[in-house]
Amino acid sequence: MRTLFFLIITLFSSATFALPDTLFLLRHAEKRDDINPNLSEAGKARAEHLVSMLKDKEIKHIFSTNYNRTLETVKPLSQKLGIVVTHYNPRQLTALVKQLKTLKGNTVIVGHSNTTPQLVRLLTDHDVTINEDQFDKLFVIKGGTLTQLSSNN
Repeated sequence: MRTLFFLIITLFSSATFALPDTLFLLRHAEKRDDINPNLSEAGKARAEHLVSMLKDKEIKHIFSTNYNRTLETVKPLSQKLGIVVTHYNPRQLTALVKQLKTLKGNTVIVGHSNTTPQLVRLLTDHDVTINEDQFDKLFVIKGGTLTQLSSNN
């Protein structure tokens, strides 16, 4: 009985704190200057490059805020993979983290220069930054380990 109780508690605890296999977090690509701007030509090129970087990563879920620049950043990837983009509220990141913990499979999350570092912090306890002029940082979280890549490569 004691062993069964321990097993149930262990399984419940690991499921509660589990994350999808690999998380790919990034800021939207380069944007035009405007209210709710679209991507610039450089941003469109970066969005296409993200397809080549992530198309073979067995992505199962894509999340984006509901802004032109974030949606346009993941549109080529979602079209290539046939995955519908799930919108999240950038003001409710704790709710997004709870949702992510229920998923299985690799996941892409596109946000902003302020929300992406906040998400990394909530998921890993690591502090990262994205300057206003940086669009190339790609944060990868796998097994609780954080790695930073560049979408310039």
